[in-house]
This record gives sequence, C-alpha cells and structure tokens, in this order.
Amino acid sequence: MSCFFARRTRAVALCAAVGILCLTSIQSAYAHGDHGGGADGSVLPQGITLVTLQYDMVSYKPLSDARLNDLATAGVEGVHAIRTIAVPSLALSYGLTKDLTITARLPYLANRDIRETDIAGPGITERGGVYGFGDASAFATYRVLNDTAAGLDAAVILGLKAPTGRTNALDRDGVLFESEHQPGSGSWDPSIGAAASKQAGLWSFSANALYTRAGAGLQDTRLGDRASYGIGASYRLWTNGGSHDHAMHLGGPFDGMMRHGGVDHPPAQASSKVALDVSLGLNGQWSGAQTIAGERDGNTGGNVVFLSPGARLSVDNWSGFLSVGVPVARHLNGIQSEPRLQATTGIAVKF
Repeated sequence: MSCFFARRTRAVALCAAVGILCLTSIQSAYAHGDHGGGADGSVLPQGITLVTLQYDMVSYKPLSDARLNDLATAGVEGVHAIRTIAVPSLALSYGLTKDLTITARLPYLANRDIRETDIAGPGITERGGVYGFGDASAFATYRVLNDTAAGLDAAVILGLKAPTGRTNALDRDGVLFESEHQPGSGSWDPSIGAAASKQAGLWSFSANALYTRAGAGLQDTRLGDRASYGIGASYRLWTNGGSHDHAMHLGGPFDGMMRHGGVDHPPAQASSKVALDVSLGLNGQWSGAQTIAGERDGNTGGNVVFLSPGARLSVDNWSGFLSVGVPVARHLNGIQSEPRLQATTGIAVKF
C-alpha cells in the first residue's frame, strides 16, 4: 500500500511502517486484515508506547447481476463480487531500544455483500457478509541509518502474520465461506521490508518496499505472495512553534505521519503543541494468484496503484488522521470486482 511519513524528534530519526495492501486480488489481504494498516512498526524513542485505533475501508465497483448471470450461463464458476471491506484495528507499538521498535496489531473484519456465480442455477448466489477478528500480526523495525546532518534515515522491517482469525464463517445459507473470504487465513505469513527517507526543511520524501510470503492455509489454499511499494512526500503546513522534524513511514493509504502525534517538546510560550501536516503518495500492491489444492485461480492476483492524499492534525501526543486513495492504474487477473476508493482514518496517542 505507499510510502508515508511521521513526525519525530531529532533524537528519533525514523519511523518505518508496514504497508497497507490494496485491493481485490489484493482483496484477500484486506479480507484477512493482513494489509498492515496501523501495524506501523515505527522506530519510537526507547520506552515510549504508541497506541493506534484505525479504520480502513475499501469500496469496490461490484460486478453487475447481468454480468454474473452471463458468466454463470457460460459455465464460469467461482467468480466473486464484493461491495466493501471494512477493517477496524488496534495496534500497539513499543520502543524497545533507541533503534528497535516492536508492534502488535489485531484487526476486525467486515466483508459485505458477497455474491458469486452459480452454474447449477445458473444464476447468482447472494452469500451475505463475513464478520470476525482477523489474523494478528507482529513486526520488528530496526533503524540501520540515522544521518541527521544529511536528513537521511533507513530501516529494515521483519513481520509475521499468525493464523489467529476466525475460520468458520458461514454464509446466509449455512455454507462455509471459502478461505479467501474468511476473517482468518489459517496461514503463517512472514514479511520483509525496507524503507528510506530524506528530510529537506518543511518537506520529507520517502520510498519503501515490502514483500510477504503467503503460507499454506485454510482449505488447502495458498492466498498468493504480495509485494507493496511506494513513494511519497509530506509537508508541514502549519505549527504553533517548536521544532519541525519528519520521519519516513512505510506503506499505508496515508502518511505514517498521519498516524503519529509528535514527541517534540512544546515551546515555552505555548500551552500545547499543535501541527497540521499534509501528504501525497503513490502506493502500489502486486499480488500473486491464489492456489487451491495446487491449482491456480485465474481470477485472483494483479497490481493496483493508488494516488493517496492525506492530512493529520496533532495536539501534543495525540493525532487524528485521514486519507483517501483513488486508483490510477490497475491490472487485475481474470474477472474481479475493481477497487474504486479506499479511505483510512483514526487516532493515535503516545505514552
């Protein structure tokens, strides 16, 4: 899902986060809450805790009933349509050392209005929605470069998604949902990533990449590997005083800056530190096709790129953020619902 940014003090050179993954073939990542949103993996000051409550929503252009009926009549089985996926989540990060931060994240899934082709009809099966806790994730972010004179930062990220989510969700007819729609995937998925940033005055620029290896999971299904990548820029639009500093954030439909309240000390003449930041990023996600019992599903996998403007308002150690992503390029395998909008909002607080 893009590269984004976070404020930091000069002593805290970097915030690097796991990317939020995009859509529809990438739908499986959202459907299991495995899109990294809120699982920032930020490099926090030693002993500092960051709590983030985040809400992600993805809206799709659903396949029409007429299209699904035509596919069913033609004998095309297993084509799914979905309207929205919502993922509220809670993430907890802790600065274990000055260069190492650990993060844990728990998502909840609401996958709405799932329909699929029914060749026995032929016609359409209205399967309803899927709700439940998704797979929990843990991340470690280690800062490998902190050149304050040049304004350069870099970090590496290691992550692991555990099969903790619900895997027994039934549709409105009492039929078990396929693995791709269950809140839990049933698989252990490791991730590795890297990110770098450059600060220049009120501006901060960054780039990132993250790769996730999909393990064997529920119902003899492997959901497909994923690779996220992005570039972005943020700008300190306004502040009531104090130092200005940014740090890079990996991934997400909004800047990592959008998640974090600053830890700068407020100036003596101000009762509280208030700042407004804006950002713009291009974030993409490639996803491999899933396999079921060793057979490739040609209607999954692909690549989507989003243009994602965002904003964050921070007051002392609190921040509120909002970002909206619009697809500017997409290449999806086979027949899938196309993403048309993603939005992220939430609040974060440091202790």
